[in-house]
Amino acid sequence: LASIELQERLSGTCLSDEECAVAWEDAHVSGASAFRKTVDDLGGFYVKTGQIVASRQDLFPKQYSNALAGLTDFVDPLPSAEVRRVVAEETLRPGEVWEDVFSEWDDAPLGAASVAQVHRAVLSEKYGNKEVAVKVQRPGVETTLLGDVKQLKRLAKPLRGTTPVDYYIVFQELESQLADEFDFIREAAAMERIGTTLNEAP
Repeated sequence: LASIELQERLSGTCLSDEECAVAWEDAHVSGASAFRKTVDDLGGFYVKTGQIVASRQDLFPKQYSNALAGLTDFVDPLPSAEVRRVVAEETLRPGEVWEDVFSEWDDAPLGAASVAQVHRAVLSEKYGNKEVAVKVQRPGVETTLLGDVKQLKRLAKPLRGTTPVDYYIVFQELESQLADEFDFIREAAAMERIGTTLNEAP
């Protein structure tokens, strides 16, 4: 937007529709490239921001969707001792020890991302002897990430209309999606419904 206004001021005339389209194309390509580099450099939480932009072609220029396609937010996993501590606090009943709940536990995660990581385990005979995937949320991540998003929204609001992408909308959408991601109970219920539907399909 600023570059287009500058061109109009320097030339003393308004750009034609075709010239505006070319100028916007250049601005979007440049902005998308810079955004992708920033996301790649910062990683983690910022990758989620990029993923949202890439998935919302109804809100953002296609140049951003193309530049940000294929982003993943794999990060270094938590130490195994920390993971076991979190799982023990959340799952073990009073008087239980680890072996009362899990007969097998893989310390190496199947995947580790900015919000949580997933471990393969087998429940003890007491709990059905089933193979399960245990999703472990990173300690303190909910407060940290939602606090960061709140601050980013505050910074982005005065800039609305001055950049090719409305970053306030980006962070607003990110805030909503993160709230859903932190609700593991809701996510588990949704997965159970999907599993039931697939099992009942002919």
